[in-house]
Amino acid sequence: MNTIEFQAVAHDGVVDIPPEHHRLLDGRRVRVVLVDAEPLAADDNDTIFARLRRVKTRGPTDLSTNHDAYVVGDPDA
Repeated sequence: MNTIEFQAVAHDGVVDIPPEHHRLLDGRRVRVVLVDAEPLAADDNDTIFARLRRVKTRGPTDLSTNHDAYVVGDPDA
C-alpha cells in the first residue's frame, strides 16, 4: 500500500487533492483518513452555552426590530 500525505483546507465538504498527486490517484480507489491539524481552541470542559457566549456577530443595529424586513429583502429596511 502506497501512502501519500499532504495538508489541505476542507471547504464545503470538499478536500482538494494537490495537483502533483492528480495523475497518480486519478481513477484509483483510495482510503481517506482525516486528522485535524489544529485542535479546537475550546476547552473540553466548556458547555455549549460557554462556547456560544464567545461567538461574535455583526449586523445592522436595527436587526432585532426589522428582522422580517431583512429576511424577505424589503428594500426599505
